Amino acid sequence: MKESRIEEQNFLSKLSVIEYKYQILDSNEEQFNIFTTLHKQNDEVRLHSRFLSVLLSPISKHKNGDTFLRLFLNTLLIDDFDTDRIEVFPTENEKSEYKEIDILIINRKKRQAIIIENKIGANDSNHEDRGQLEGYFDLIQSIERIPANNIKTFYLSTDRHEPSNESLGKYISLDKMNGKTIDYEHEIADWLNLCLKETANQPFLRESIIQYLNLIQRMTNNSDLQERYEIRDLIASSSENMNSARLLMNNFKHVKWHTVREFWNELKEELIKSGYEILNYPTDNNITDTTHFESYKKDYNSKNDYGIRFKVDNGLVLWVWNGTGDDWLYWGASSSELSEEYQDKINNYCLDNPTDFKSSVNSLIWKYFDLSEEENIFFPNFVLSGTFNLIDKNYRTRIIRYKLVPELNNFIERLSSYTANLME
Repeated sequence: MKESRIEEQNFLSKLSVIEYKYQILDSNEEQFNIFTTLHKQNDEVRLHSRFLSVLLSPISKHKNGDTFLRLFLNTLLIDDFDTDRIEVFPTENEKSEYKEIDILIINRKKRQAIIIENKIGANDSNHEDRGQLEGYFDLIQSIERIPANNIKTFYLSTDRHEPSNESLGKYISLDKMNGKTIDYEHEIADWLNLCLKETANQPFLRESIIQYLNLIQRMTNNSDLQERYEIRDLIASSSENMNSARLLMNNFKHVKWHTVREFWNELKEELIKSGYEILNYPTDNNITDTTHFESYKKDYNSKNDYGIRFKVDNGLVLWVWNGTGDDWLYWGASSSELSEEYQDKINNYCLDNPTDFKSSVNSLIWKYFDLSEEENIFFPNFVLSGTFNLIDKNYRTRIIRYKLVPELNNFIERLSSYTANLME
């Protein structure tokens, strides 16, 4: 056992040398990126959808006509889409989406359309009467009079996850919407590399595409290819290293499970210290079950939604939630769990602070925790630094004690102060 631990330590030390080497190389490269300077890296609407739609549109100022669009269609293996008189939304001048569709490519003359739903760390935005993708697919048929067979639907993400069943609605699968999942690391990066070959005489456009490709590499944690080769060769260099790598791979799922479990345990304890009462999770039949958090500990699955509900006072219940497997850690308040008085207070608060919270059918307010991109917590992906660093207990304690719980406390205090001012 002692020899095995020495071998593992030696293996990890050699990995650290490789990592350090590429950190030095990376630090010597130019770090400026116009996209992350102007927008958050995961801003799917103002950054990603708009940039992609401008490249796709034949009438954009890149002056490449439909070349980029044709390359995109080839990348997605679409050979029956007519690019004559195409419109792409959002446009270079009108930056809003078409009926909330992230990217729409439409040929009204030929009655053809392509829907692209862009998901970067966000839940599907479903409605009570229809799912998100279901609604878009129906909408193009009803408003644009385009036959279902002529509409293709693509679900774009960083990790190629599937849309939720609620989003698909009556269509059940993307296949029935003539679509499939695509991701940034493969289809989008492959397409952009093809576009680069068409920009030899357009230095500004070429540099923009290169910077966007660098952003994709950062988003998808796609490390340098040469670094991957060195890691592979290190693992293969001895039977001891092979065994150490296998041991790490076999046990890392347990490391993740215990890290997530301890995170929720410690968050729960910190909320109790702040004077809040941890509540049970109400089931659909209104019978109180064990807390959703307790069930999370027993049957951890990153694809399910879990969280903690806690009571501030008799009229105010808040929750911290993991989402449905495709969202950053967030918090909010469900309208069904608020007294009428608190619903009015929070509605008024949101009117005066419109950028703070998002709203949906199922919740009155919700927002992502105010963390940096390096700190964002996304349980399905432990490659991301904000999630991976939770393995370190000291880091986990700092995030919970000095970031998450203070943000909740601050909102509660501000809400109390705000309502007090209203009464004056």
